[in-house]
Amino acid sequence: MSNAPQATQQPGSIWYFFLFFCAYLILRFLSGLFIPGGEWPLSPAHYLSMAVDLGLLLGVFGARSQLFAKLPEMDTRRPIAGILFVAAVISGVGLLLIRFTSDQAWWTGHLRDGL
Repeated sequence: MSNAPQATQQPGSIWYFFLFFCAYLILRFLSGLFIPGGEWPLSPAHYLSMAVDLGLLLGVFGARSQLFAKLPEMDTRRPIAGILFVAAVISGVGLLLIRFTSDQAWWTGHLRDGL
Protein backbone atom coordinates (compact mmCIF):
# COMPACT_ATOMS: atom_id res chain seq x y z
CA MET A 1 0.00 0.00 0.00
CA SER A 2 1.19 3.45 -0.80
CA ASN A 3 0.99 6.40 1.52
CA ALA A 4 -0.19 8.72 -1.26
CA PRO A 5 -3.15 10.90 -0.28
CA GLN A 6 -6.45 9.93 -1.81
CA ALA A 7 -7.75 12.25 -4.49
CA THR A 8 -11.00 13.97 -3.59
CA GLN A 9 -13.86 13.55 -5.99
CA GLN A 10 -14.76 16.58 -8.03
CA PRO A 11 -18.44 17.38 -8.48
CA GLY A 12 -18.03 17.83 -12.24
CA SER A 13 -21.19 18.50 -14.20
CA ILE A 14 -23.53 17.77 -11.29
CA TRP A 15 -22.72 21.25 -9.95
CA TYR A 16 -24.02 22.83 -13.16
CA PHE A 17 -27.15 20.66 -13.19
CA PHE A 18 -27.79 21.64 -9.58
CA LEU A 19 -27.37 25.34 -10.40
CA PHE A 20 -29.71 25.02 -13.40
CA PHE A 21 -32.41 23.20 -11.41
CA CYS A 22 -32.24 25.75 -8.60
CA ALA A 23 -32.20 28.77 -10.90
CA TYR A 24 -35.12 27.48 -12.97
CA LEU A 25 -37.29 26.80 -9.93
CA ILE A 26 -36.49 30.13 -8.26
CA LEU A 27 -37.04 32.20 -11.41
CA ARG A 28 -40.19 30.28 -12.33
CA PHE A 29 -41.60 30.88 -8.84
CA LEU A 30 -40.83 34.60 -8.98
CA SER A 31 -42.46 34.74 -12.41
CA GLY A 32 -45.61 33.02 -11.13
CA LEU A 33 -45.70 35.25 -8.08
CA PHE A 34 -45.15 38.68 -9.66
CA ILE A 35 -46.09 38.44 -13.35
CA PRO A 36 -49.81 38.18 -14.13
CA GLY A 37 -50.91 35.10 -16.04
CA GLY A 38 -52.11 35.28 -19.61
CA GLU A 39 -54.51 33.09 -21.51
CA TRP A 40 -55.34 29.69 -20.11
CA PRO A 41 -53.41 26.91 -21.87
CA LEU A 42 -54.91 23.72 -23.21
CA SER A 43 -55.29 20.91 -20.71
CA PRO A 44 -52.15 18.88 -21.53
CA ALA A 45 -49.94 21.98 -21.37
CA HIS A 46 -50.68 22.91 -17.78
CA TYR A 47 -50.30 19.31 -16.63
CA LEU A 48 -46.96 19.15 -18.42
CA SER A 49 -45.90 22.39 -16.73
CA MET A 50 -46.78 20.94 -13.31
CA ALA A 51 -44.92 17.73 -14.14
CA VAL A 52 -41.80 19.69 -15.12
CA ASP A 53 -41.95 21.71 -11.90
CA LEU A 54 -42.39 18.58 -9.79
CA GLY A 55 -39.67 16.74 -11.70
CA LEU A 56 -37.19 19.57 -11.19
CA LEU A 57 -38.08 19.74 -7.51
CA LEU A 58 -37.27 16.06 -7.19
CA GLY A 59 -34.17 16.62 -9.34
CA VAL A 60 -32.92 19.23 -6.88
CA PHE A 61 -33.06 16.64 -4.09
CA GLY A 62 -31.17 14.08 -6.18
CA ALA A 63 -28.58 16.56 -7.41
CA ARG A 64 -28.00 17.83 -3.88
CA SER A 65 -27.35 14.36 -2.50
CA GLN A 66 -24.88 13.59 -5.29
CA LEU A 67 -23.25 17.01 -5.01
CA PHE A 68 -22.73 16.85 -1.25
CA ALA A 69 -21.30 13.35 -1.55
CA LYS A 70 -18.65 14.62 -3.98
CA LEU A 71 -17.85 18.05 -2.53
CA PRO A 72 -15.03 18.15 0.01
CA GLU A 73 -16.06 19.24 3.50
CA MET A 74 -14.25 22.59 3.31
CA ASP A 75 -15.32 23.49 -0.25
CA THR A 76 -16.63 27.06 -0.51
CA ARG A 77 -19.50 25.87 -2.71
CA ARG A 78 -21.13 23.91 0.13
CA PRO A 79 -22.79 26.90 1.87
CA ILE A 80 -23.86 28.33 -1.49
CA ALA A 81 -25.38 24.99 -2.46
CA GLY A 82 -27.20 24.81 0.87
CA ILE A 83 -28.74 28.25 0.45
CA LEU A 84 -29.71 27.54 -3.16
CA PHE A 85 -31.22 24.20 -2.13
CA VAL A 86 -33.45 25.80 0.50
CA ALA A 87 -34.51 28.57 -1.91
CA ALA A 88 -35.26 26.02 -4.66
CA VAL A 89 -37.32 23.80 -2.36
CA ILE A 90 -39.34 26.78 -1.13
CA SER A 91 -39.82 27.89 -4.73
CA GLY A 92 -40.82 24.44 -5.94
CA VAL A 93 -43.35 23.95 -3.17
CA GLY A 94 -44.58 27.51 -3.75
CA LEU A 95 -45.10 26.77 -7.44
CA LEU A 96 -47.29 23.82 -6.57
CA LEU A 97 -49.20 25.75 -3.88
CA ILE A 98 -49.93 28.64 -6.26
CA ARG A 99 -51.89 26.17 -8.41
CA PHE A 100 -54.40 25.64 -5.59
CA THR A 101 -55.26 29.31 -4.95
CA SER A 102 -57.83 29.74 -7.76
CA ASP A 103 -59.08 28.32 -11.04
CA GLN A 104 -57.01 30.85 -12.95
CA ALA A 105 -53.89 29.89 -10.97
CA TRP A 106 -54.60 26.20 -11.55
CA TRP A 107 -54.49 26.72 -15.30
CA THR A 108 -51.76 29.37 -15.68
CA GLY A 109 -49.51 28.82 -12.66
CA HIS A 110 -49.61 32.54 -11.90
CA LEU A 111 -51.02 34.05 -8.73
CA ARG A 112 -52.74 36.96 -10.50
CA ASP A 113 -54.84 37.06 -13.65
CA GLY A 114 -53.60 39.42 -16.34
CA LEU A 115 -56.68 39.34 -18.50
